[in-house]
Amino acid sequence: KIVDPLSGETMPLGGRGEIAVKGPTLMLGYIGIPLDQSVDAEGFLRCGDGGYMDELGRLYWEGRLNDIIKTGGANVSPIEIDETIRLCPGVKVSQTVGVPDDLLGELVVGCIVLQDGAKLDEEAIKAFAKQKLASYKVPRRVLFFAEDELKTTGSAKIKTADLRKLAAERLAAEG
Repeated sequence: KIVDPLSGETMPLGGRGEIAVKGPTLMLGYIGIPLDQSVDAEGFLRCGDGGYMDELGRLYWEGRLNDIIKTGGANVSPIEIDETIRLCPGVKVSQTVGVPDDLLGELVVGCIVLQDGAKLDEEAIKAFAKQKLASYKVPRRVLFFAEDELKTTGSAKIKTADLRKLAAERLAAEG
């Protein structure tokens, strides 16, 4: 089921929230945390991932809740943005992060690695994204990186916390 991350109430079909799972092979909780604090009254474990279910009961995973970008009162999935931007010819890697912003809460920032020889600028990436994404999901800023600037985990996933910090530093340096 999908629950509201704050209240724990079950969301209506199609509503976005936190994924909660239940089943015979589900762990019994976390070491040092009482079971009643790990699972709800129905036996569902809230897993910290965001998503929604469609009318056919299919689950759509949208990423870790702590990676969801909260901008201007909206929750934005960086996965959706990256899936779109990666379709742009010349883009090799796209990782979208939220950078703290006084006005919006978080600024949607696209961090891009271009394919060798590609000639794209910030406006070209934004224009491509505008064709497929709602306006509030289009990155407000696009930063370009060399592939070796992106720190990765042992499983080759980009360390988003490190990238978020690097993006914030670059934006601050620009003024």
